[in-house]
Amino acid sequence: MNQNPRNSFGRRLPDARTPPASSTADTILPAEVTDQQQAKERAEALGFIICRLDELRQMAASHGLELLGYLLDVAFTESCDAIRRERSSAQAEETAQ
Repeated sequence: MNQNPRNSFGRRLPDARTPPASSTADTILPAEVTDQQQAKERAEALGFIICRLDELRQMAASHGLELLGYLLDVAFTESCDAIRRERSSAQAEETAQ
């Protein structure tokens, strides 16, 4: 399998073996680059977590592990809420500029 895995939103997850893409530091101030890069990395991490939690909660449900499935579902729901908050704050920052 040469394709990168996808998260539950259909977006490709980054391959840990490939180096991150270079930033455009020429046009953006260094402080902005770090903030933007941190936000991007955080969103990617949340996407990865959501994907894995979804797989784990489905596996727990298929094997009748009700309590574990419930706890994974709570973590999945919180992760989805966190990524929604991240996206809405990013959109609010874009419209404020």
